[in-house]
Amino acid sequence: MNAYALKPLLRVDFVPAQRGLGQEEADGRPGSDPHRIGLFSSQVLKFARQNLNSDTPTPGHHPDLIKAVTNAQNDLDTQIRAALAPTIKDVEKLGYPGLHDPQQIDFRTRIHTSDLLNHNTAVQYRMDGQEGNTYFPEHTIGLGYQNLQSLSYQLVSFRETRLNPSEGAPAAVHLVLLEEPEAHLHVQVQRIFPKKALELITPSDSNHAHLANQLILSTHASHLAHSDSFTRLRYVRRASSESPESMPYSEVINLADVFGDDFKTLAFAERYFHVQHTDLLFADAAIFVEGTAERMLVPFFIDGEFEELSRRYLSFLDIGGSHAHRLKPLVERLGIPTVIITDIDPVEVTKSKANRTVRKATVIRSPKNLECGNDTLTKWHPRKICLDDFGALSGEDLTWVSENGTRVRFAWQLPIFSNGPWPSSFEDSFILSNLDWFKRQMDETGPLGKACEVARECEGPNELNEALHEMLHGSFKKGDFASTIFEKLSIGEPLTCPSYISDALGWLQRELDPKKGGG
Repeated sequence: MNAYALKPLLRVDFVPAQRGLGQEEADGRPGSDPHRIGLFSSQVLKFARQNLNSDTPTPGHHPDLIKAVTNAQNDLDTQIRAALAPTIKDVEKLGYPGLHDPQQIDFRTRIHTSDLLNHNTAVQYRMDGQEGNTYFPEHTIGLGYQNLQSLSYQLVSFRETRLNPSEGAPAAVHLVLLEEPEAHLHVQVQRIFPKKALELITPSDSNHAHLANQLILSTHASHLAHSDSFTRLRYVRRASSESPESMPYSEVINLADVFGDDFKTLAFAERYFHVQHTDLLFADAAIFVEGTAERMLVPFFIDGEFEELSRRYLSFLDIGGSHAHRLKPLVERLGIPTVIITDIDPVEVTKSKANRTVRKATVIRSPKNLECGNDTLTKWHPRKICLDDFGALSGEDLTWVSENGTRVRFAWQLPIFSNGPWPSSFEDSFILSNLDWFKRQMDETGPLGKACEVARECEGPNELNEALHEMLHGSFKKGDFASTIFEKLSIGEPLTCPSYISDALGWLQRELDPKKGGG
């Protein structure tokens, strides 16, 4: 089919990422153009040249403005003739031999509306409610505001040009491609921009309700990407070629059906991503953590112990073991290596007086009669129930691989040493991994002081494990504990990462090693 045959049906407009933001700052430099106008002014000028010139008016466009320009032009002609008449008469005295040669000189000016806007003070600003004649030139306004004004005006101009074509009817479908609109925009603006931008290109009158409109945005901003439903997201994934000699390539992944018919999970994911502002869609890898302490301290461990991994773009999701498995379809579809750090959550299964099954959180004395109460570990991987089975897993048994090759490494608490105490949370695992340090601290207060006191008073590892479990399930403030540990790490205290986490981070660093085809 001839492409020109689609022209009356489809209109395509494009706004590139490079929009000249910040050029006004260079105006005062030597050699700069003193007549350069701002970004928003340039859009107004472009629209005026296309639609407001009196000699080429478009149908239905501002007849009163054209009339005013014409009247002004006639008045200007009269005033110019009066001012120049004496000198012109002297010129006419010279004459020119020849009966039919022009003898009289007259003046007719030509005013274009666009010319009236072609200067750097055509657009000015003033504060709402401000009195007086104080105005601000365009280049004094912030770049974010300039970008927003420019984008808005371009979209409105696209709409008006479409609805008032020089010939024929408006295009049935209007496709607007907008590249990286987030430049200099505040987060609050990014979150509402897609919806508002679509409104700007959509005709508001009922006469054009039958026309179709579509806005396609490309972005690197998580706030903008998660401002709408997953059903409208397309993910561009970079993939490594199988051959080392070949260049990497990109593929577009449709996230519209990533959760299938599970609308509850879809609603949960959209709410979570909107509130947490996660950058999962723009990361090299993802790390799911169980709670506040891991979210605060795992990045610190990465910076201190995993140099190559710290250079990667990592997305941290604080989602917990009871919900992480709900994002399994999304992780699989994105295809990025992922680590899930979660708690083993040991539970003792008993019967109530009403003969109902009760699962009660308990300390791990012997794993043989206990079960794992973590939904992510029982429903996603390794899909075990008996706690004793989790202690026997190692190596590749800890990694889940999807049909499309997505690799997810799971990490949960394990015995600190052979036949030693088996912790059930990050906090007691961290304390047991740094037991000598905790015993040496004598002057600490708050949650850290309480942990140090328990570490000193308990004689054996099993007694300590039970005492820590009782402490952590009481009124212990885990957030304050994590903040204090963060301060200690910041001043160089010799505290080490629990092995179940460090092993998983080491796995992720190897997965992202470009020499092995990772990343």
